[in-house]
Amino acid sequence: MKKKRNYIARYLLLVLPLMFINLNAQEEVDPLETARLAKSAAEKAQAEAEAATEAAIQSAATKAASQARENAVQARKDAEAKKIADAEAAEAKRLADAEAVEEAELDALAKAAGDEARKKIAQELGLEIEDEPETATEEVEVAEEVEVAEEVEVAEEVEELAVKEELGFSVGVAPSIGLVKGATFTNVPMGVTLVITTPYGFKLGPLDFTISAAFGGYQGEFEEEAFNPSIMGVGGNLTLANFVFAEGHAGIVGEGPGIRGFAGVSLEYLMKKGLGLPVNILVGGEGFISTNMAGAGNASGWGGLGVRLDYDF
Repeated sequence: MKKKRNYIARYLLLVLPLMFINLNAQEEVDPLETARLAKSAAEKAQAEAEAATEAAIQSAATKAASQARENAVQARKDAEAKKIADAEAAEAKRLADAEAVEEAELDALAKAAGDEARKKIAQELGLEIEDEPETATEEVEVAEEVEVAEEVEVAEEVEELAVKEELGFSVGVAPSIGLVKGATFTNVPMGVTLVITTPYGFKLGPLDFTISAAFGGYQGEFEEEAFNPSIMGVGGNLTLANFVFAEGHAGIVGEGPGIRGFAGVSLEYLMKKGLGLPVNILVGGEGFISTNMAGAGNASGWGGLGVRLDYDF
């Protein structure tokens, strides 16, 4: 019995230490496994966090790149639109400047033409005009001194002169009815004179002198023998206020040197201003004188009533 107790005691002495060691080892293994598992979980969480961060960064970068591209495209469109708008504005400014220059030139030409016409009218009427006023006050004072009737007359004269200057050349046909004759003729010659008036001339005080040329043919008779003198000459006409005129041409009349004269009244105001026709009628006395009418050294001539129709072109 005592031996059995010793055996149990030895067994317990042997088993208990082993159990203690085993329990102690078990207690030591569990914290290591926990640490290993915790480390593995931490590494996994870190990897997931890094992956999430990379994805977020990639998404943000993609979005930023897309926005930057859209901004670049819009900026390019804005630049193109601005370039087109600037070009259109520059062209509009150029056209406006050109139009302003043209308007200024036209105003200057119109003013110069008006001043020149005003001077011509004043010279025709024998009036003295002062230089253009330098200030607006002086212009008002001068305008107030001019009567209404004179303003209307001057305006009409200016318009008539402008029309006359624009017409240029004119051709007139002047048949005449003989009333008086020289000894060279038994019957008074009758015929037609063609007058070509040029736009060239100059001022003689209140008169306008215009250069012209005359050509004509007339039928006459001396003691039942036909005698048909012709005329050819160069000269001009003097006109006062577009109403009274005197015309003369020097050249050949008959067979020798001579002159042709024509003076009377002009119906230009009535025909052109009143009726709006491009023609003019002149009525007056016409005469022809030659130093050698028939080629025999005999000076002679004739005269009568002349009516001429002028056509302007």
